[in-house]
Amino acid sequence: MNATRRSALVFAWILTLVYGLLAQASPDFDPEVFAHRRAALMQRMGNGIAIITQRVWEGKDFYYLTGFDEPDAICLLIPEEKSRFVLFISPADPSRTLWSGKRHGVKGAKEVFGADEAFPLDQFEKLLPRYLRGRDRIFCSARDRELLELLQRWVGSATADFPMTISDPTVHIHAMRLIKDEREIGLLSSAASITCEALQEVMKAAEPGMYEYELEAILEYIFHRRGSPHPGFPSIVGSGPNTTILHYESNRRQTRDGDLVLMDVGAEVGRYTADVTRTFPVNGKFSRKQREVYEIVLKANQEAISIVKPGVGLYEIHARALEVVRDGLFRLGLITDRESAWQTGVWLMYNTNHWIGLDVHDVGGRGPRDGKGMELQPGMVLTVEPGIYVGEHSLQIVQARMQRADPKRREEMAAFLAAVQPAVEKYRDIGVRIEDDVLVTESGYEVLSQEAPKEIRDIEALMKQSSYLR
Repeated sequence: MNATRRSALVFAWILTLVYGLLAQASPDFDPEVFAHRRAALMQRMGNGIAIITQRVWEGKDFYYLTGFDEPDAICLLIPEEKSRFVLFISPADPSRTLWSGKRHGVKGAKEVFGADEAFPLDQFEKLLPRYLRGRDRIFCSARDRELLELLQRWVGSATADFPMTISDPTVHIHAMRLIKDEREIGLLSSAASITCEALQEVMKAAEPGMYEYELEAILEYIFHRRGSPHPGFPSIVGSGPNTTILHYESNRRQTRDGDLVLMDVGAEVGRYTADVTRTFPVNGKFSRKQREVYEIVLKANQEAISIVKPGVGLYEIHARALEVVRDGLFRLGLITDRESAWQTGVWLMYNTNHWIGLDVHDVGGRGPRDGKGMELQPGMVLTVEPGIYVGEHSLQIVQARMQRADPKRREEMAAFLAAVQPAVEKYRDIGVRIEDDVLVTESGYEVLSQEAPKEIRDIEALMKQSSYLR
């Protein structure tokens, strides 16, 4: 690599650090959005009271309802009361500001976030009983053991008018989070657009000999430059044999001429994260073998997306992608039986769809295991990400399972290994994943990640262009 290019990459890293420290690019806070969400939840609560804590495992739900982004906070939601929204937070403290930055404090909780009442966090246990009186149910997470232990002191007390039962509001919150509003769709669209621009720049700058972390540096520099404070999850940048590792994250290998590069990445904007995967040849030209695998995955991606619309089930989308992959694997000689689910699972071992939002694998569930699953509705945003991963470790997994199988299945697996070995040698270390972010609309779908090229001709044409980082 020449000195000019190294200087450009160093410059990219410096700007990445600067933007990470200084740029706070999340969209303007709109208290009405969060007030509407709280009202929607309280409509489902009857005469109950919800206690939502800002714990590690509940942080996204807490933010979704309050917009409050500081740690160590508790929210009370009380339907049909003068104080419907109460926050307990860490108070503003100059000594803490010196070390970790300014906090909103009790005053900011009311003025900025719209709390009807706000108190220091250390008053929660003392003041909670007065909010419990007259309520017939408490809504709190079943995983919040600390809070549950505290509530046991009062729930069902014979000497006070305290609630008799505890319920978990998570199912209600997650049902709400599953359908994105206009603001959320805008944030996800921005995150996807930034991710696609970054992937384009990486493709233009890529060349054999670069390290995976150099490609990652370019990608995340574009994230910051375009207004994303950080990735929504650790960037996956795998080359050569690392393309066959699903959640490869070390990103340390030096690329070689003839390698594929698989990048599973997503910018975060306003707490919402994209999740886009593209696979491309580091030298700018797909080999024949790479094309054969790639075209199967691309067809699976396109056909699965084509059936997205309201009323279609999540498992139906997966089934369409799986059907295309299964037929392709049979043609390549990587499976011997089109009807064998376990054979196909050797090379594609996951469900090809998940929701995105505040979490990269967002809440909402998949629905019943009836072959259809959860029906799509307008406002849902999901990924479509089929793949094929021809790695030696996949055969080793089959060999390990043979040791535990009954004699008949062991014989079947041994015959499979012998039959597919030539194809495995031919396509070894070729891993391909193509992942798009798809919004369900009233009449069908919109691909939010369409700006990242995925047709072979478009990728090869883009990689002939010069990057300002090259």
